[in-house]
Amino acid sequence: MAVAKRLVFPAKMQVEVEEFEIPDDPKPGEVIIENLYGLISPGTELAMFTETHIGFPIADFKYASFPFRPGYATVGRAAKVGFGVDDIAEGDVIFTRNGHESHTLVRTSRPIHKAPPGMAVEHVPFAALAQIALTAVRLTDVRLGITAAVFGQGLIGNLAAQMLQRAGARRVVGIDVMQHRLEISAQCHIDSQINPAHTKELDDMLDHLAHGSGFHIVVEATGDPSVIPQAIKTARERGQVVLLGSPRGTTQIDPYFDVHVPGVSIIGAHGRHVANATEFGDPDPTELMLSFIAEGKMTVAPLITHTFDASDADKAYNGLLSRKDSHLGVLLDLTKWG
Repeated sequence: MAVAKRLVFPAKMQVEVEEFEIPDDPKPGEVIIENLYGLISPGTELAMFTETHIGFPIADFKYASFPFRPGYATVGRAAKVGFGVDDIAEGDVIFTRNGHESHTLVRTSRPIHKAPPGMAVEHVPFAALAQIALTAVRLTDVRLGITAAVFGQGLIGNLAAQMLQRAGARRVVGIDVMQHRLEISAQCHIDSQINPAHTKELDDMLDHLAHGSGFHIVVEATGDPSVIPQAIKTARERGQVVLLGSPRGTTQIDPYFDVHVPGVSIIGAHGRHVANATEFGDPDPTELMLSFIAEGKMTVAPLITHTFDASDADKAYNGLLSRKDSHLGVLLDLTKWG
């Protein structure tokens, strides 16, 4: 057995490197991957790092507990390929959903996704977050000519806004209180940006951008439950409000005047529902997102703000936590462990 390394949260606000064993050689149907980069999920991973995930107080919710091994968006190269694996060769660039670790053992009993030829390796992990954002398209009635507003221009909100444009929205508005994120939003060619902190008449501006009738689709991508009532009020009559960011708490709404009377639909859009929303003949969502990014149909380069060695993961997580005005897409170099 060989010794590999990975990140672990042993307790609140702590991140460490731990060793684990991995086979020297793969068995038939297995591939050993040497990982290159991992993309930190600012929502899920920070919620676990800070112990603010809503599942922690629930005894039966085993996911939210320590020790926790973070990461689900990684890219690596096939180092050793087991017998019977015919479609993977040594050196192939592979997208995986494993944690932030130096090496990964994958089995062909589950799909293995190769990156398209020529795709920048740093861009590959974004397919995981793009697949989550895809729920904003797959679960709504988006069609040519609709208007959409996206609250939150973090990674998920930015990617959701881009996909709504690709799906036919004639105007998509990105909303965020952090100007740096709005600047990146503009670099990703999202139609309009609004900073509520710099806008006295937010409702009037949104009404103007929605042609006076509210937005057909409103996406709440901040995960801040206090934003949900504003998102609902921003929707037009019979509009759809998508709760894309995992809410980190509770909120209050007026179900009669804000939902019942205008006929607004509220859609829960946890990433796991992408599979439920897939219709016959739809392409695999991971393959779709990889191809969209590789072909430039989605822009991810401006989203990358920092790259840290895996051994400096504490700086990465604390930067995302305390310097949200500058840290957005943070990659971990999984070849550098100190």
